[in-house]
Amino acid sequence: MVRKLIKSGFTSFYGVDELGLLNKIMAVALLCFFLIMLLIMAPLAFTTIEPLYTIKNYDEHPHNATVKITGYNGEYFEETYYQLNPGQTVSVGKPKKLLLKWSNPFKEGYLHYASGDYHYYIESGNVSASYYSTPHLTNTVIFELVNYSGEFNVSIMEYT
Repeated sequence: MVRKLIKSGFTSFYGVDELGLLNKIMAVALLCFFLIMLLIMAPLAFTTIEPLYTIKNYDEHPHNATVKITGYNGEYFEETYYQLNPGQTVSVGKPKKLLLKWSNPFKEGYLHYASGDYHYYIESGNVSASYYSTPHLTNTVIFELVNYSGEFNVSIMEYT
């Protein structure tokens, strides 16, 4: 009798191998977890992720520009100074830590979107402009430095 219990492992009163059943349940739960994470993270691997913002200098003169971005509830902050030559374009990608944060299925708001609006601000010379947008994987804010008929201006648009 003692030999039979040692040989068969741990069994319950009804003869069911409880450790084997527990291992199977854990394996199925782990497999489901990985499948769910794969579905959540797949857009990060297979979608073209647009830049956070792009600055284009369409003027024939060089310009200095300062860009400030403030995220919803302090989620992100950036202040960067640029010296742009005529015709130069600068694109700034979305940080990977934000992409992972936006992909959290337990956060408030839509999946793959920031939790709220970001404030975009650009200043070049004596001209400035502000814009509010909720960033996500496939949108970008475009700042354009233009000179129409001798009047310098900054325009902002969003591309999705």
